[in-house]
Amino acid sequence: TQPPPDPTTTHRLFEHDRVAAGYASARPFLHPEVFARVRGLLGVQEPLRRALDIGCGTGMSSVALLDLAREVTGVDASVPMLQHARRAEHLHYLASSAEDLPFRDGSFDLIAACGSMDWVDRERFLPRAAELLVGGGWLVPLDFGDAGRSPDIPDLQRWHEEVLQPAFPSPASPDPMVGSDEAARFGFGEPANQTFELRPSFTAARYADFLMTESSVIAAVEYGERSAEEIRGWLEAELAGLFGEQTRAVTFGGYIQVLQKL
Repeated sequence: TQPPPDPTTTHRLFEHDRVAAGYASARPFLHPEVFARVRGLLGVQEPLRRALDIGCGTGMSSVALLDLAREVTGVDASVPMLQHARRAEHLHYLASSAEDLPFRDGSFDLIAACGSMDWVDRERFLPRAAELLVGGGWLVPLDFGDAGRSPDIPDLQRWHEEVLQPAFPSPASPDPMVGSDEAARFGFGEPANQTFELRPSFTAARYADFLMTESSVIAAVEYGERSAEEIRGWLEAELAGLFGEQTRAVTFGGYIQVLQKL
């Protein structure tokens, strides 16, 4: 058995066309609702000029950012992810790491990091983000994901804790939240934080598709422990008894941070 992936190199797990195709088709498109919350936290009325989306994956967050900015650039280290990314007018993509962003200082009014703060080298990324923002611009780290419970399925939480997590333990990762001292050290004001819950609906098959895109399951496939077909079949068989033939709500929990450049 291979050792668990190092969180600092986990981006390698996403450099596969199978994984990128799964992200494009199986992740719930909750991003417009999440970025509506971002808009409320920022208190902006008019669209911003330019926004940058760090670790954009297949572009769901980038498309949603077009509600906040007239022009959006999505960057990701995974070329397969970008090849499957959603297209839209005034949306551009670039293959780049978060630590070596090839833009001029002061290029952006907002930088979003949607689910990517776990995987960046923050000692390199945060000062670079401050350089790329205009004065008074915003860095917005955020994330949301499966909370492992459902208002419609009382046994889903037990299944997550007693069956799924032991079978596919999550790799260790650092706390994604930027603290007050860390923000101040890189030229940002006090972070404003908000947590939220959303409840997308899934069938058993669609939820199995979604779970195939979780990093713990991806790691089990890409590190050679079990085949994707074997895991997918096991998940659907397990979930059939929980979901039945119905569409069920699953709770997703998330956070948003807003850091303004001083």
